[in-house]
Amino acid sequence: MHAHRSAGQPPGVARPGSLEFEHQRRILLELAVDPPPAGSPVAALAAELELTAAEVEAAARGLERAGVAERRRGLLRATRPVLAVEALWPLGL
Repeated sequence: MHAHRSAGQPPGVARPGSLEFEHQRRILLELAVDPPPAGSPVAALAAELELTAAEVEAAARGLERAGVAERRRGLLRATRPVLAVEALWPLGL
């Protein structure tokens, strides 16, 4: 079991090696490691990660489809399962 990866790419996750895949990884890391309590506005994420708002929006839509990010009142945040994984296996180390 430990030698096997998961059963496939979840819907919404970009193709590995693509620019959008890297955007998704950076955004999810930003949302999971030191999450703002209410979430992050797209503009703040874009500025922090030096991405355009359109790049953040596109990546966020995929993360939402994959179930690892959610939007509340216009703010993006990691889902509770992602925060639990980050607590058990810190992503930022």
